[in-house]
Amino acid sequence: MSASRIFIAVSLAAVGIATPVIPQESTRLLSANTSSMSVTISKQSPVSPAPNPSKTSVPSYPDTPQGLEKLMKDMLNLEKQNNRQELAVYLKSMTLPDADSWFKSVFGDSNGAILASDSERERNEFQTIAPNSLATFQKQGFPEVRAVRFDDSCNRRATATEYPFLLLRQRPEPLYDVRFLQGNTGTLVTYFAYVDGAFRYIGSMKKASVNNSIQRTHSQPSADQATEPAQEVIRLGGNVASAKLIHQEVPVYPQEAKDSGIQGTVLLHAIIAKDGSIRVLDLREGVCLLAGSALDAVKKWRYKPTMLNGNPIEVDTTISVVFKLGG
Repeated sequence: MSASRIFIAVSLAAVGIATPVIPQESTRLLSANTSSMSVTISKQSPVSPAPNPSKTSVPSYPDTPQGLEKLMKDMLNLEKQNNRQELAVYLKSMTLPDADSWFKSVFGDSNGAILASDSERERNEFQTIAPNSLATFQKQGFPEVRAVRFDDSCNRRATATEYPFLLLRQRPEPLYDVRFLQGNTGTLVTYFAYVDGAFRYIGSMKKASVNNSIQRTHSQPSADQATEPAQEVIRLGGNVASAKLIHQEVPVYPQEAKDSGIQGTVLLHAIIAKDGSIRVLDLREGVCLLAGSALDAVKKWRYKPTMLNGNPIEVDTTISVVFKLGG
């Protein structure tokens, strides 16, 4: 991939009230090139000295959504003033210190190492990309900046991609996102954490990053494993696998989700055993109020065994469970 994904375009509907934000992801990165600027100064006008980045002091912001919102608004104002030097100091202050140790302390040694590696490029490019992105926000006229703090993973304001990622935390470390809003549209920036007295940018990771890394590791057997018989597993698309479905429990639409006007798709990763039962079931995407019902139902599904050369084999597939109001 040629560019990191930090700023994600989203469609919003009653954010924080009823319907969670479901991001429509965009891989288009806002340009990080700084355009040249020519300035003419009258001889009669005194020239103000340029800010000295080494003397710029970043204020202390409290570990609250309001604190992060104030930080973002201050950076937007610096961009509006074209004060890129001072803005650079603010952005540098958001660098995560000792990233490897922090990720491992929050997500565990294995997942932490994967996420630290996966987010490294984004974190390194944040200082370069953010100024031009903030300039774009100014031009687009987003009137509202809203930060969301995730203490509990099951937060109604967590998106379908955020909730599975938040579940990866192994200790109660609050994480934040920031939403630049204009009506029912906006831009979502993930994630931030409050580390050593300041907000730090940690990257826009997904749970899929961990799953994909684990799958790559398992696909490369060790010397000892190479002498053992290989486990027969084939990958089938969701539509192909669903054709073999012989018993289907219908997920219950949670009343709380109905009352809150929440709908959407829950995406599950499944391994179907040789006998057609669900051996492994893992949440990939889905909001909290819908995910539990989908998992409870799908784990009871049964499939016709898949055969290869006359022998049953396991199947690796994805399952989509759609919750639609009025459907």
